[in-house]
Amino acid sequence: MIIKKIKIVFLLALMCVPVYAQNAVKKTPVENDAEISTSTFKWRNLSGHLPSEENLIFDVYWQFIKVGQGTLEIRGFENVNNRIAYHLYSQAKSSVFFDNFFKVRDINQSWLDAESLCSLRYSADISEGGWKKREQVDFDHANKKFVLNDNGSVREGDTVLWVQDVISALYFFRTLDLEVGKEYIFDAHSGDKSWPLKTKVTGKETVETKAGKFDCLILEPAIRDNAGIFQAKGRLQVWVTNDHKKMPVKMKTKIPVGSIIAELAEYNNMPGRNLQGKDDAGKTN
Repeated sequence: MIIKKIKIVFLLALMCVPVYAQNAVKKTPVENDAEISTSTFKWRNLSGHLPSEENLIFDVYWQFIKVGQGTLEIRGFENVNNRIAYHLYSQAKSSVFFDNFFKVRDINQSWLDAESLCSLRYSADISEGGWKKREQVDFDHANKKFVLNDNGSVREGDTVLWVQDVISALYFFRTLDLEVGKEYIFDAHSGDKSWPLKTKVTGKETVETKAGKFDCLILEPAIRDNAGIFQAKGRLQVWVTNDHKKMPVKMKTKIPVGSIIAELAEYNNMPGRNLQGKDDAGKTN
């Protein structure tokens, strides 16, 4: 029984890198307008300071035992349905020792519209123990529809305008101006379901990891039952740098058999760039 619980906890730990911060985005007036027609549809134009390339590496611990590693990457820009998009990439991998008990090799990818900062496409290639899963979701924002290919089974459905997937939401959140004490809401999508999720900024704290010492804001996402990788019990927290980067530094969840912590071990990023090809200093690339 304990081994089974550790396996469940281990999966939660490996997935927490892309999950925790995805619950916090204030809706704009456009997002609250559910009656935008296809004929009058216009892509929103949001400003942000995401780097064009970035690599974040996290060590994942159960109690004080390292059980795996996770990465978050921005791999430049790609064209998706004639839209310029950030290519976001996340990988979760169990350590060699834990491979003997429960081998995890998960890859999640997202394509975030560079102008409107919403998800255009999400894909997952999951290998956990003996279970494997492949899926891809494409979003049609003009018609508020999605197309899901789940292990070869294709189905369509309704979603909401400017929806985020489990990867893109974190990066969308990083473009916001955050204030302690405020709550942020955005619409998320996983599988064939969309729903509003909430995150509150609860305080500030200095965090030290292998990657250095960082002044951080503390975020606490709401927990939802029956929501795929969002499903959990207990308290979830994520620390992001208290600057324009909002870089995730640490994630933590308490569970019946201890605590799971993911800490930033290494990072490498490039200056943020906008669609005109200018970096944060205003220089043309």
